[in-house]
Amino acid sequence: MRLMVFAIVIMMLPLTSAISNLTVYSEAKYENQDSAPILVEFFHGANDDSIVEDFETLDSRNEITLLHWRTGADEEGGGFPDDDANSRLMYHGLETTPSVAINGFAENISDVKGQTIDNEVEIDWTIQLIGSSEVELLNITATWTNPQTLNGATQLHLFIIETNAVDSKGREVKNLVRDWSPSSTFYFSNNTTNYWNSTISYDHLDGAGINLGDASHADDFEIILVMVGGFENDSFNRVLSLQRAKMPTYWQSVDNGAILAPAIFLIGVILCMGFIVQAERKREIGLPKLEGSWTSEQDVIEYRIITGFSVEIKHMKLKEGWKSNGRIKLETLPEKTTKTGKLKVTGEGTFSLHLSVSVSGLGDWILDLNLPARESND
Repeated sequence: MRLMVFAIVIMMLPLTSAISNLTVYSEAKYENQDSAPILVEFFHGANDDSIVEDFETLDSRNEITLLHWRTGADEEGGGFPDDDANSRLMYHGLETTPSVAINGFAENISDVKGQTIDNEVEIDWTIQLIGSSEVELLNITATWTNPQTLNGATQLHLFIIETNAVDSKGREVKNLVRDWSPSSTFYFSNNTTNYWNSTISYDHLDGAGINLGDASHADDFEIILVMVGGFENDSFNRVLSLQRAKMPTYWQSVDNGAILAPAIFLIGVILCMGFIVQAERKREIGLPKLEGSWTSEQDVIEYRIITGFSVEIKHMKLKEGWKSNGRIKLETLPEKTTKTGKLKVTGEGTFSLHLSVSVSGLGDWILDLNLPARESND
């Protein structure tokens, strides 16, 4: 693994001359916010206009931090994204819309009320918009020191929202989530200082519908960093820190013509790659596998859960159109074990099963089991 990183770095050396013409279009540094309005994730559904209006009013008053997930956007047409929206909906275990999650957990819409939360983890962070002829990289760094040991479910979520989004049909949506990325690539132990980084490429931004151009209107978009989880031995998880700010514009840049020093940039890349490789190695060892196949018995599948680190099984969900006469047992499996079982299922076409699990030291994950349509036994 380390040899691979070294080889990549060597191959990158000739690129330093190209790197040297990158400039910081705009940059802003933000100190930790001591408190923030509660996080309300709203999942769009039919006939929700009055709900949306109420939530947008609360957000405009800084009584809530609103995220608008446009579920069903592909069916509606118009260009709003919905891949992340549908993934996040499943992440929360929600099956109908409109619906909400408050401070990272599914709740009832009627429970949404203005409230302020104290940030228990102090995060200072920086946004840089970098490019040559236009913005080609979005670089976000964050620094914090763990006040206590974080538990294994803790994650840092990066949301990019468009404050006032308009689709090709002229529909307007406030605080539309354009991109979402959860991360557990940081240290969890007490009193450890974390230097976290996320660099987003032009292709990724473009695919998410985020057009920053020369950063003149970058403040049309906002960054929200949300740490959800808890401390060791806590009985419940929650939002530990919520930081929100508009992207800095070209006009706010401290030095529009500043050239990025290739050596400094390359050192940063090397450090980030080393950190990423270390985290990926941990995931490679610790993440469980879900395998399975059709058996000779009619409509019966056999599954195998192979653990790396210890795993808590939480929730099973089948693809629409499929049913099962049983469930995978909710239990905690020790590390480096294999659990097997059978499920009798009914349905047509491709079989798909999603299993929500919590992995010790790696947080929450969803395991997928996809099988081709079974052959008839007639």
